[in-house]
Amino acid sequence: MTTAAFQSESLSPPAHAAAASLQKLLPELVALSLDAKQAHWNLTGRAFLPLHTLTDELVADTRAWADRVAERAVAMGFPVDARPATVAAIAGDFPAGRLGDRDAVISLSLLIYATAETARHSLEALLATDPVSHGVVVSVIEGLEKYRWKLRAHLV
Repeated sequence: MTTAAFQSESLSPPAHAAAASLQKLLPELVALSLDAKQAHWNLTGRAFLPLHTLTDELVADTRAWADRVAERAVAMGFPVDARPATVAAIAGDFPAGRLGDRDAVISLSLLIYATAETARHSLEALLATDPVSHGVVVSVIEGLEKYRWKLRAHLV
């Protein structure tokens, strides 16, 4: 392949659709990591210590998933966008200031659910167009559901 051919190479429609699905998920993962860190810093209540630790783990994993999703899209030739303005455009209204442990669990559980739903909506198309991206998204969903389960256990 010549340099000119490489530079003019564009994504096939299926690859473009797969990468666009990853792009849709990326800012949600970044927003979730920021909201989880916000909760981490401002937690109060009896479950402070385990939730403080759990939210830090969630932040680390969410950042790693975002990186994996972004790098997969870029590897396919798709430029990703997780600039602050892009993330802010999709981010919800996570509570500011002190956050009681129960409120933190509920807020984060809802965000995790919404992010997993975004990921889930892309699965069928990804399976048909890009099995590697499908596998990446499946692993993200698995991790998100694990954290939602761990958080919701604090509501009992």
